[in-house]
Amino acid sequence: MKEIENELSKIIQIISEVFPETLKSIILYGSWAKGTAREKSDIDLLFVFSSLNDENNRRIHDLTIRIDTSHILDIVSASVEDFEKEKIPLFTAIKKEGRIVFGECNMEISNVEPKIKYREFFFRSKNFETSKIKMVEKIKEEDSFYSGIGLCYSASKHAIQASLAMKGEGYSSKIRVLLPLCEKYFGRNIADSFRKLFNLYVKSEYTLEVPTESESNLALLLAKEIIKVYEIIEKELDI
Repeated sequence: MKEIENELSKIIQIISEVFPETLKSIILYGSWAKGTAREKSDIDLLFVFSSLNDENNRRIHDLTIRIDTSHILDIVSASVEDFEKEKIPLFTAIKKEGRIVFGECNMEISNVEPKIKYREFFFRSKNFETSKIKMVEKIKEEDSFYSGIGLCYSASKHAIQASLAMKGEGYSSKIRVLLPLCEKYFGRNIADSFRKLFNLYVKSEYTLEVPTESESNLALLLAKEIIKVYEIIEKELDI
């Protein structure tokens, strides 16, 4: 935390001066808030405003990319209402682990059932992540050598995260956390598919090996299997 105090002070000063009336709070979350950060870990911040619109979001984006820091800034913005109601699972996680570094806001966890408070987020996620898989499939029809493994993996991981959130299981992005939860709630077949897809993703992104056509085809098949978690949740929760 001490390592980034100067950068936090700079960010707070700039944002609070630009939005003196509407900025209500800045919350640090992620590894720096939890005390697990490494020297070059990203700084994760949530800006909470009394109200928020597209123009403000554009101004926030323009400001943050111009702030001179030695760390990558990962900025999320929210209105007070959306944050307090935990419209997305990330807000719940921030309430649990975050530290207020400017202003004040209500950090009490909402007692509304996950299947109710995340319902809108869940269906937005379903539409968006399903569209990624369809896009990969369409591109591969025209270009059989197109990989699409990265998109297949991100869509699958987000589908699992959104579906687990509906079960009240938090919002982890760590594979070691997601895999056992995936098997617990969605069965071994989907968990095994996710494990295989993760291995393909690591190979395509972090090694010098170029994925083969058969590997990219397999990634698409695995993603289409994993994306069924949305249907599992809809049926189980009757939504």
